[in-house]
Amino acid sequence: MVCMPTSHGEGVAMRRWSWLALVVVVALLLAGCGGDSDDSSPDSAVASEPTAAPESTTAPDSDGAAPEEAGDSVTADGDSERSSTAEGGTAEEDSFSADGDSEESDAVESEEVVEEVVELTATARGVTADTITLGVAITDVTIFADVGDILARYQPLVDVTNAAGGINGRRVEIITEQWDILDSVAFEAACVALTEDNEVFLVLGFMPAGWGSIFCYTDINETIVINTSDLDQQDLEMSDGRLITTRPYQFGSLLAGLELLRSELEGARVVIYGASVDGRIETAEELLRSFGAEIVEVTRQQIGGEDLIAAEAEIDIHVERWRTRNPDWIINVDGAVAGSLHGLERAGLTDWNIVTPANDAPSNNAMGADLSLFSNLIATGEPGAEELAAQGLYGIPECFEIINAATGQGLGTSGKAEDAQAGTAIEVCAAWDVFVALATAAGPDLTPESFLQAGYDLGTFPMTGSPSGSLAPDKPWVSNAQPALFVYDAELDAFVPR
Repeated sequence: MVCMPTSHGEGVAMRRWSWLALVVVVALLLAGCGGDSDDSSPDSAVASEPTAAPESTTAPDSDGAAPEEAGDSVTADGDSERSSTAEGGTAEEDSFSADGDSEESDAVESEEVVEEVVELTATARGVTADTITLGVAITDVTIFADVGDILARYQPLVDVTNAAGGINGRRVEIITEQWDILDSVAFEAACVALTEDNEVFLVLGFMPAGWGSIFCYTDINETIVINTSDLDQQDLEMSDGRLITTRPYQFGSLLAGLELLRSELEGARVVIYGASVDGRIETAEELLRSFGAEIVEVTRQQIGGEDLIAAEAEIDIHVERWRTRNPDWIINVDGAVAGSLHGLERAGLTDWNIVTPANDAPSNNAMGADLSLFSNLIATGEPGAEELAAQGLYGIPECFEIINAATGQGLGTSGKAEDAQAGTAIEVCAAWDVFVALATAAGPDLTPESFLQAGYDLGTFPMTGSPSGSLAPDKPWVSNAQPALFVYDAELDAFVPR
């Protein structure tokens, strides 16, 4: 997959100086493990600033440079005001003491600011004077796609952060839980184990929307979740702002993509298909009608992935009914696209115009669809992870170096199908960047409230796999990547810009 046009220079320019501390630590750690990566280059070295250690307590000035020491403000010609005054002053103005030192110099030295040492205390559940305890909750989806060992990728990031001083002087510890995607009981058990038994501060998760009740974390146990999968609207509404995702909101990307297709959808016969019960279908229908599209059918999938055989049988019935409607477009509004593509393939209807809100091959062919057969398949979404990895943008090579050095997973940057695990690895580093940025900005008094408020106040910050990250009360997805349209390239086994 390929990202939308964004120059490497623009991406690097957005990296803040405060993340350089981690780069130095990573370089030292990796030097002891055998030297630089083959992918290293001057440009990629600059991009290593995401997946970062805590920021320094010294704030940068407006252009990102570190300020001069107190008392030595710099004039336009580069000389300090103090030295300029000494050179241009009179004997009376610059009186000297008996030992030859100026009284001004003595005064400046005597006025050196002593940095106040803040005594750390327990400030919230999971936050003690010495540690911050996080939960890592992973849904195992390997039955559907080869996403790699997501769980193993977090500890290397913890180790690097702790080696750089932790978060405002506190070490980070993680407690992990993983369960099979078809085991809803295990999902609930993991939630209880992390939030009630171990009382973690927040949870970093890979929990696909629709496959579990995230509100167990966010609503029942009032725990912040930084998820690396798309959002579920119902969970979002119930979370009271505690649900965050690294990815652009998938449904929002779909709506933006439909806006780009407005001229082609005007007057077209459209089938809307999905499994959502949260208003997505109605929202898409309203938007399409505003374009002048004729909605010939709205189809809701009733059977999900818990019974694949029954789900396929239901899809076949839907597809045969669509054939009688003779639509110009099939608009998928959620992850049910995986099953619908396989159903259309079985029916020999691969030349239809189809829109899907997911632009990565694994999620689309999870039920066996051969995407190379679909000549008019359009995907909406964020830039493709594999292609971003191949271009070495936004700290991805450095993210992979940290994980590979510790786990031997062999994450690559070729952009080919064999690097399909790149996407889930990038999201792990992105989630870690979000935690580090917000927890550091929250300061010593770390609470759920100060953590979220720090995100709202922080503005943009470096984030692996994205031009930057930002958070707002009405923007629970952190990545600032823009939506775009993609088509499938069979040779690359990836979506490329349309």
